[in-house]
Amino acid sequence: MFMADIAGVRVLYTGDYSREEDCHLCAAEIPQFSLYFNSEKMAKTIKRLAEKSLEVGESVSGLLVKKAFTCQIMALDDLHVFSQLSTENISQRITIAYNGAFGVLKHRLKQIFESVESLPDEESEGPAFRVHERLTVKYESEKHISLHWRSDPISDMVLTLLSSASSSSSSSLPVTADHWLLNDVMDKRPSPPVDEVGELNVVVAVKIALACLCVNPKSRPTMQQIDRALSMQGPPLSKPFSMITLGELLGHGGKTS
Repeated sequence: MFMADIAGVRVLYTGDYSREEDCHLCAAEIPQFSLYFNSEKMAKTIKRLAEKSLEVGESVSGLLVKKAFTCQIMALDDLHVFSQLSTENISQRITIAYNGAFGVLKHRLKQIFESVESLPDEESEGPAFRVHERLTVKYESEKHISLHWRSDPISDMVLTLLSSASSSSSSSLPVTADHWLLNDVMDKRPSPPVDEVGELNVVVAVKIALACLCVNPKSRPTMQQIDRALSMQGPPLSKPFSMITLGELLGHGGKTS
């Protein structure tokens, strides 16, 4: 420690002072190592889904819930038991105009959906049938039918088809649903595709949606098949988008791509 006086300004210097040479330490050597992460995740079935032993390759239909680092597959009815979430069903009803024969309407829906069953008169108080045990179609009068359903993809699709049928005269409707144009039954609210790539993507998405509506779960595509179909770039459409029918997308007609 020493004091320096420079132009009347005193500076006191404090610090270590040694004549010994500084000792410089070498950098620490860190060995190289690699980290491996397992990309596969395990999900356990619980409650009702765990009551049945599963075979290798058997599909499971349930709700996947992730909490912290664990994944569980449970039935929708068990959701409120194992979590703070709850579910509600929204019942809806609409009356639409329809001038055609009620039996013909049922026949046309059978061309698309596997399960279309008539209801007894004492249950429906008049002619009625149910599609996939979800949506009920009732005869109201010679010019009107009513739809009763709970919101789900199948019910929404049937509603779109019936709304399209009600907007056309009965004489101009095709004999079977195979001849219904895809462009006529699509939801008009979203913007239509503007190029060939967009049209091809819509066709692929509708094909997958129709395949997922199969009543038999084993006949539905797996998530791997859906992922492969959405990621692969298919060939261009063989005909204009406005001329593609539902029958072609269901595999009842010619090829679209």
